[in-house]
Amino acid sequence: MAATAIGTRPASNVTLHVGAPGSAVASETAALLNESLGSGFIQPSALAELTAEGGGVLIRARGRGGELLGAGTARVLDQASHAVLQDRLRLPGVDAGLVGRRVGELKSIVVAPVARGMGVGSTVLAACLDFLTARGCHDVVSASWVSADPQHSSLGMLERAGLAQVATIPAFWADDQRAVGYLCPLCGARCVCAAVIMVLPLMDRANRG
Repeated sequence: MAATAIGTRPASNVTLHVGAPGSAVASETAALLNESLGSGFIQPSALAELTAEGGGVLIRARGRGGELLGAGTARVLDQASHAVLQDRLRLPGVDAGLVGRRVGELKSIVVAPVARGMGVGSTVLAACLDFLTARGCHDVVSASWVSADPQHSSLGMLERAGLAQVATIPAFWADDQRAVGYLCPLCGARCVCAAVIMVLPLMDRANRG
């Protein structure tokens, strides 16, 4: 991935690492993602596949000592994934204006417990948006976990970045969980968690900047 795709400047005590991970880095990052999002949520091999051919990105935030403080994943939706998104939004009767547009997805952003409150999540989010902008996306979508625990919700951070709520979908991850077999941090093997679907037209982001 070209270095020019990411323009975000992290805090002085944080270094951003962008692009395809080696096996050790993939394992370390997958462990952080699974700790926050559920045991077995993602395999190290999937992080390598995400970055293949420039369609997705894995961003890691590290401290001065090299410790992993946070991570984020994003991708440009292919035609099949775009169609699935439209179908899911059609059920609650939502038209998010995404038909015929190039759409990017913020898949996940997590911050290690010791690094929360340091702005790491917002820095990783900004870098993901930089990547999707550089890949020509018109809009970005994200599914924010509806959790009673603010520590497990990205809703506030996404809203501060300009994403707007368009729909709430119950049991959003149930099909994926059955297919992959991971454990929800709250529900275990039978996830019923809802997700707030959020959208940001990237032109709005440019105007905010």
